[in-house]
Amino acid sequence: MRYHINEGQFDVPDDGRVDRSMNVLAMPDGSGTTLIVSRDALRTQENLAQFVARQMSDLTRQVSQLKELSRGDVAIGSPLHNLRGIELATQFKQNGQALYQRQAVFQQRAGSPDVLVLTASSPVPFDAEALALWQRTLASFQPRAA
Repeated sequence: MRYHINEGQFDVPDDGRVDRSMNVLAMPDGSGTTLIVSRDALRTQENLAQFVARQMSDLTRQVSQLKELSRGDVAIGSPLHNLRGIELATQFKQNGQALYQRQAVFQQRAGSPDVLVLTASSPVPFDAEALALWQRTLASFQPRAA
């Protein structure tokens, strides 16, 4: 299988491997909102809502003081692509540090087990500027042509 990354592409065995890679886009000084792209896969017979519930359960064991602030449906990219997902807003402590996150979780293609998770993470609550960045990021998504 041809595996694509921002810097190029290469061949990997097509033997059932699941892409669990992560891209982290942070400011050099660690300030501001960090954008994270991670990949996962639905389990057999699992839907997106069940995937999110499982991930939240796992997160509860990994961090302290997890609070889910909101959860709802979200559109990703242009209406032409018709990508729908689940958006979450959470806050928690990790290693004593407060973190605030917005996440959009969606299947990359209808019927595919491949899940993409877009995350905006900040050590401070999201202000209007950070929320605008988040909305622009979601609206600008374009799936790679197959």
